Amino acid sequence: MVKKAIIIVALVSISILSVRAQEITFGAKISGGFAYQQVTNPDVISTGSIKTFNIKGIAQMPLKNNFWLEAGLGISNKGSIAYNDALTTTTHLTYLELPVSILRKFTFTSLGIFYLGAGGYVADGLGGEFDYQTPGSATSDKINFGKNNDILRFDTGLNFVTGFEFRNRVTFNMAYTLGLNNIASSAQQDSGTSVVKNKEFSIGLGYLFK
Repeated sequence: MVKKAIIIVALVSISILSVRAQEITFGAKISGGFAYQQVTNPDVISTGSIKTFNIKGIAQMPLKNNFWLEAGLGISNKGSIAYNDALTTTTHLTYLELPVSILRKFTFTSLGIFYLGAGGYVADGLGGEFDYQTPGSATSDKINFGKNNDILRFDTGLNFVTGFEFRNRVTFNMAYTLGLNNIASSAQQDSGTSVVKNKEFSIGLGYLFK
């Protein structure tokens, strides 16, 4: 189901972009930021963020009235830190992510182009790790995806982007992703964690090849 959803979104995006292939702009973006999670569990005292790194290839196609369609595919990191009495649990997740956004571009003097955009994403979990720390110990466990395991594999949500495209094709990018899918597995819900949703803020650079 997860792979089918990602494949369908990818095929739709590729089909749309291929209609006007001669006008497509390709590029790449790298970014770093902070990820955190909405965690609903009465035993969790508070949550914190972790540092993240993301990399993706993108394709942009002009629409009308300075609107553009942007589709991407790459690797993204998510996760959080949860504090529970004497136990601190750090969650690291790695996803294959496909974001699709509508951008509105504004020419900004001779320096370049400012843009704003919004859209959605689908993501498939590739791997992850739980790091556990107490005053006297530190251990780690590999995350197993699945309904009856640690975390659900599939994630989806909204993304909001802004940035600046300089005349030399270098781009400055900011993004915020808001997970809508509850990735808490049945096992987590049985143990008291009813909701886990991903969120991330990132800043990075990119380059447009065409």
